[in-house]
This record gives sequence, C-alpha cells and structure tokens, in this order.
Amino acid sequence: MTGLRRTAGAFFTFHLLVYMAFLTMQGLFRTIGIICPNFDSAFRIASLIVPNMISYGGYIIPVDSMRRYIFWLYYINPIGYSFSGLMENEFGKLDMLCDGNYITPRNAPGQSVYPDGLGPNQVCTFFGAQPAQNVVHGRDYIQTGYGLNASDLWRRNFVVLFVLFLFFQVTQYWAMEKVNFGGMGGIQIFVKEDKETKALNERLKERAAQGDEKVEREREFQRGKTLTWKDVNYVVPVPGGTRRLLHDVTGYVKSGQLVALMGASGAGKTTALDVLAQRKNIGVITGEVLLEGRPLSTSFARETAYAEQMDVHEPTTTVREAMRFSAYLRQPYEVSKEEKDEYVESIIELLELQELSEAMVLTLGVEARKRLTIGVELASRPKALLFLDEPTSGLDAQSAFNLVRFLRKLAAAGQSIICTIHQPSALLFENFDRLLLLETGGETVYFGDIGADSKVLRDYLSRNGAHCPDDQNPAEFMLEAIGAGSQARIGPRDWKDIWLDSPEFARMKTEIEDLKAEGVARSTEDTTKPTTYATPIYYQLRVVVERALRALWRSPDYTWTRLFVHVFLSLFVSLTFLNLGTSLRDLQFRVFAIFWVSILPAIVVNQIIPAFIINRMIYIREASSGMYSPMVFAVGQLLAETPWSILSAILYWVLMYFPMDFGQGATGKAGSLYFLVMILALELFGVTMAQAIAALSPTIKVAVLTNLPISLILTTFAGVTIPYPNLAKFWRSWMYQLNPFTRLIAGLVVTELQGLPITCRDDEFALFEPPSGQTCAAWADTFVNTFGGYLNNPNATSQCQY
Repeated sequence: MTGLRRTAGAFFTFHLLVYMAFLTMQGLFRTIGIICPNFDSAFRIASLIVPNMISYGGYIIPVDSMRRYIFWLYYINPIGYSFSGLMENEFGKLDMLCDGNYITPRNAPGQSVYPDGLGPNQVCTFFGAQPAQNVVHGRDYIQTGYGLNASDLWRRNFVVLFVLFLFFQVTQYWAMEKVNFGGMGGIQIFVKEDKETKALNERLKERAAQGDEKVEREREFQRGKTLTWKDVNYVVPVPGGTRRLLHDVTGYVKSGQLVALMGASGAGKTTALDVLAQRKNIGVITGEVLLEGRPLSTSFARETAYAEQMDVHEPTTTVREAMRFSAYLRQPYEVSKEEKDEYVESIIELLELQELSEAMVLTLGVEARKRLTIGVELASRPKALLFLDEPTSGLDAQSAFNLVRFLRKLAAAGQSIICTIHQPSALLFENFDRLLLLETGGETVYFGDIGADSKVLRDYLSRNGAHCPDDQNPAEFMLEAIGAGSQARIGPRDWKDIWLDSPEFARMKTEIEDLKAEGVARSTEDTTKPTTYATPIYYQLRVVVERALRALWRSPDYTWTRLFVHVFLSLFVSLTFLNLGTSLRDLQFRVFAIFWVSILPAIVVNQIIPAFIINRMIYIREASSGMYSPMVFAVGQLLAETPWSILSAILYWVLMYFPMDFGQGATGKAGSLYFLVMILALELFGVTMAQAIAALSPTIKVAVLTNLPISLILTTFAGVTIPYPNLAKFWRSWMYQLNPFTRLIAGLVVTELQGLPITCRDDEFALFEPPSGQTCAAWADTFVNTFGGYLNNPNATSQCQY
C-alpha cells in the first residue's frame, strides 16, 4: 500500500528484517520482565531504553550527527540495525528522479527565468545528487544523507541483528533460572501511627480484656429487619431464547438469624443471593420480596451490606481507614464524624482486628481480609441485612470456624444474615439457624431450621427416606441425597416435589404471612424521599480524593516511575540535542526535540491504564453498595493524578528547555513559560486520555492494545514525521486539523522558531555553478526572492552556496 519496491527479494527481505527485529525486541523485553520484581520497575527500564533506541536508530539523528559521548548507543541498538537494513533493502537498487520541487534555482509559477528541467547551472538538492544529473541513485542517497552503505545489508546488519536475537534468548533463559524474588511471606506492613491512631489503639488494647463490657457494646449494633421472599423467579436471556435460573424460591430471614444458602454447583446459590440483594441488572425478576412487609425502596442497597466472595479493597489503605471510608460514605450524612469513627472502633473490636488496625490491606492474610470485608460492610451500619457470598472460600478449617463464629456473634447482636456456603464441616454447619437448600434449576428442596447437631434437618431427610448416619457430615449427606453429589438421588421422587407436599412448606407459608403482618405493624412507612447516595456529591468527592491522594503517596513505585520517566526522558533528549545552534540541521533537531514532548502521553497512558482499571474494580464493588457516584470516581482519579502531573511537567520542562538552549527566537526566554503551560496541558491530556481508554476497555490488555493505534495516529498526523504538504489530502483535510498534537506542536514550534536566525554550515549549502560571466546573485536572486533563503556568496562567479 505504501508503494515500496515490489520485487520478491525486496518483500521477503523486508519481512525477514521486521520479523527478526520483533523477535529481538521481544527477547529484550522478556528479559527485562524477568529481572524486574514488578511492573513499575520494568516500566522504568523500558521507558529509558525505548526512546534511546528510537532516537539512535539512525533516522531522527543521522549517524554523523550523533554526540560522541553517547555514540555507542547506535552500535548496540537492534532498531538501528533493522532500520539500516530496511533502508539499504529499499534504496540499494532504487533510482529516483529529481523533479522540479527539488531543483535549485527553479521557476515559480508564471516565471521563465530558469530552464524547466535540470540544466547545467542548476542542482538537485537530494542527498547524493550529482551536478547536472536528474537521476539520483538510492545507494548514493542513503550514503550521503544517513551514512549507510548498501553493501552492509547482509554482511553487517542482518548478522548483528541475528546475534542480538540469540543474545537476548540466552539472557531470558539465564534470568528465568537465576532470578527469583520470592514472595512477601508473612510480612505485614503497618502505617506509622499518628497522635489520634495511637490513642485509639491504646484504648482498644485496654478494652480487649473487658469481656463483659464488650458484650454490652455488641448489643448496641443496629438490629436487623425481616426480609421475606415468595415465589421468586429469575429468567435471563441466552442465545436462542431465555433460561430460568430460579423457580418459585420462597423463604425469610429474621433479626438475629443466620441463614445458610446451599446447593449443588450451578444450582443458583449466588444468583439467589444477588437477586435478594437486588444486585442483578439483567434478566427478569418476578415474585415478591418485602422488607418488614413493605416493598423495597431505592435506598435498599444502602440499608443492606453485601460481602462479596472476592475481597476487593484499596490495597494501600489500612484496616481502620477502609472501615472509616465505608462509614463516612454509607452512613447518613447527618451522623457526625466522631460518631462514625467511634462505631468503626466498635467494629474493629467485634471482629478482633485490634492488632491489625494500622496494617495495610495488601499485606493481610486471607482470614484477616475476609474479616475486613465483613467489617467494611458492617461499618455502613446496615439497617436491614447482611449478605455474604461464600465467606469461608479459600480458608482452612480453623480460619473458617473463626469466621463463622464472628457471624454467629453478629447474629447474636441482632443482625439479620444470609450467607452462601460451600461444603461446610458438621461443626461449622450447625452454627447456622436456618437452611435454604437449592437443587439444579434453582428449585427449592428445603427451607427450615437446622437444629442442634442438625437434628431437625436429619429428621426431615429421614422421614422422606434418606437416613443420615451419625458419623457422616449432614451438610454433605443432604447434597448426596438430593443427587447433587457423585451418587444418584435417594428415593424415587424429586426432592423439590417432596418439599412442596411437606407440612414444613405449608407452615413456612403461614409464617411468612405472619412475619409480613408483624413487620407492617412494627414499622412505619418511611415518608422521606429515598436517595441513591447517603451523602452529597461534594462530600463524596472530598473523601474519595483524600483516599486517592493517600493511595498514590503510599505507592512509591508508581509515583517514582512517573517522575523517573519524565526526568530521564527529558535528560536523554537534552543530552542528545545539547546546546543547539542555528544551522539547518539544528533547526530540524529543534523540531524533533519539540516532537518528543508529544511522546509523553503515550508513555503516561501505559502507566495509568493498569492503575485505573484496578481502581475501577474497587469502584464497582463500592458503587454497588451506593457509596459514591461514577462522576465522583472519575473526577477523583483525575484530581489525584494532578499534583504528580504538575511536578512531572515542571521537571521535564526544566531539564529539557534550558540545556538545549531554547529561546533564541523572537520571543526569547519569555517563551519558556508558554512551553511549561503547554507541557502541563499535555500531561493532563495524557491522564484523561488514559482514563478514557481504560474506562471503555474491559481488561488491561485490551486497553493497552487500544492505546497503541491511538498514540500512533496522534503522533503520525501532527505534521512532524509527515510534513503537512506531504500528507494525503484525505488525512490533511480532517485528521490533521482534529489532532490535538497538531495544536501542541504548532504552538511550540512557532514560539521557538519565529525570528530564529538560521546560519547554514558549510556542508549544508546547495552548490551550483552560475552561467559564465554572471555572479551568483545575478543568476539566483529571482529564485531567492521568491522562495526565501539566502546566498552565502552572492558576488562569487562559481560554486554558489544556497
């Protein structure tokens, strides 16, 4: 499509060089990934290596213009060898015709001063052009312009590239064998106590021994409410139709009860829990779900707590901070901060997290994280219920027992709890008050009491033909009995039919009607206007931004990487173009140095995307509980990044602008402030673009792959790599105009180059001979006055320098 040399040899050579360069760079980046302990460390090394490889590949800076003190980078650069090979492959056997635009001097439209073609007193300005010759050999072009020898394609470039490929294969194999960072093991990181937290922790230690007072404090927790559900069905769309996941599920939970929701894999345990918690946003839900005998309001999500199976928390926050964050945003705004803080201290004590109150979440063990998940939900002071999705998942037997013991304590304090649980032990199972058992298809098999030593459940099963031996776990036996295990079900009838015909089912329906009537009589209808969030937007924003700023401060790898990239990128650019002069080549270097500013967003985006998507996972969990709005999350992420964007912009500006001796044009050093403002604006643009890409992408991988074409388009159509006159009309008519980088580079280039005096070096002049008896000025003045530029020796009669 680009019109490169269309021969079989040129095509396969091009493909071979590109593929070999890809494999070599892949080996390099894999080696970096193996020897680095985390993403940020690898990102710092990559951000230092890649820009240098691009700059010292032989295009931006020709080999003969490279600084002597970093000239060696060219000789260890895989991109340099691949670029040289591709140039030699394309131009080695190519002849180019010098048309009118590259002839000096030449006629402007409507003039007839000079010959229309290339005459004896004109010269082609192509690199490698010969006097009076309108054909330029490609070998001469790359030799003169880039210092490349077409004969080096196979004898040097491919050989060195292949050697580098083998070298990086060896380094990654060696690194895989030798480098081992291990894990954090049992290490826990604690945040240093301030005056407030130190006093709180001392008080918790004093109260830890006061068991009687602790029981009294547990009674102060919000008592739960009665939730009833009757004939609940859930149907979801599937390709070709619909599928029913729940069928006529009926039951209830009262204050002070701990209800277990169990069933076979795929029976719909978590689905039923989500439906009751009003967390499903697809499909059709029918049936009756009432709280205290009344329909659910829009504030139901805030009145309940839902502990998800995955313990998703802000990793850099402490246990106390995580609970306070939940309390601040989920408890009513009218409740004072002091009262919320005091309630959080009670939760910490109840869950026995006193010793871990200042521990960072990322260093907590599995059991402690489970308790924190429950604590974060309890900190909201739920008025109605607590839902838990498999809280014992991933825990050993002792940890699981401790966790269920905590749930039992909460129920004893008056909380209403519904909990899905998978394969509990007999000791664990009998801690629950009631059981809702489902079989495949979302059918109810049993709902009722479990009893001491599971006696009530055993009697029900035995009465219907499934006798549970005394030495067998009833929680496992009941699943085997209904056919949810490896054996066929016990008995000829389906257990759902047995349940529908049982006296327990009839009694349950009566109990539900009684509970509904009691609930309506006990509670008064809430006449206040229901709200989605407990706190106003401005308060949400303050709390969310405070946490985001604190998280970045406690993530030194992330913030240091951000500063590192800007410092070393600006240093490498300024060292490459140190103390630029006013020659023609230096003029081009000034434009390329400015162009490097536009590379910043591409680098910043790749760092911000993973962090944003991880934070989005936390937001999704918190938003489902009605903590704060999506606008608060988006604005909070931007505001938290802003201080680091400002600092990064200042560092880049100082280390880039002044060492290169910018400000020699008409604006002088006063233009430096404009540079700073534009770099800062670009930083914020990079942050918002990264967050926009991440917000629209389902995974980090998709987001990073999306960033690549966007960054390529923005930098390609900004007018530097392809000058505006050379852009295709299609792209020039809209893409160039819409590109924000066009305005960035245009503003910086105009500020820097306007009024800059250009003085060509001796090797930058186009040399031509004037007609016999004429001076250079007499022959070329018309051309110079029309097209600009200057004659270095206007009175000479030979070797005119333009």
